[in-house]
Amino acid sequence: FMMTYGDGVCDVDIRELLRFHESHGKIATLTAVLQAPLGYLIENEYAHGLMKKLCHEAVETANAEGFARFEEAEVLTGVETVCRNAPQGYTSIYADIRDGRRTEVDTISGSVVQAAKGLGIPVPYHEAVVSLIHAMEGRPVNS
Repeated sequence: FMMTYGDGVCDVDIRELLRFHESHGKIATLTAVLQAPLGYLIENEYAHGLMKKLCHEAVETANAEGFARFEEAEVLTGVETVCRNAPQGYTSIYADIRDGRRTEVDTISGSVVQAAKGLGIPVPYHEAVVSLIHAMEGRPVNS
């Protein structure tokens, strides 16, 4: 992506792209770990608390990288809106785990882990969900 963005071949709003990934990435990893629909992330206080912690880590990391400046409350509101607008919806990572496929977690939460590591920022919640999802990828699928 950054090669395409940086070479001027395409017209990409980097802030909008980052906003999309920051909001949808947190939803995707949690729905996969919890094997629950989007609405559950709002309805359940513990799931909602995890979502907030993942948003905090992602915003802190993104802001430290300097691509754009994100407001944590704005990102969280965006995530909550997605969950409220599609309460019975599921993410692709959820479906991948359900169907026994490898996921894209390394390009979502894994990218936050890698960036944070380079910046010296602790992201324990992202590290945990990445490990949990990789552990779930190895499970046999019930037929």
